[in-house]
Amino acid sequence: MSATFLKHFNSITDPRIERCKKHELIDILLLAISAVLSGAQGWEDIEDFGHLKLDWLKRYGSFDAGIPKHDTIARVVCRLKAD
Repeated sequence: MSATFLKHFNSITDPRIERCKKHELIDILLLAISAVLSGAQGWEDIEDFGHLKLDWLKRYGSFDAGIPKHDTIARVVCRLKAD
């Protein structure tokens, strides 16, 4: 995974309020993008991918709070601005 890839997505503004941030936005994005590129077809698939590939994901993100629940992934991704 290139540093440019992570740097690009790290510039996305987090839509959540500070006290509600258990998981880093970059971790959620890394998880979601990696899972979809690997064939995940829904929020639950993305969460499942995260549990299966946590060691690999930790090579690129912190994932200090573990893998977010599928509801959290969906809520965060859906609140991002498309531009």
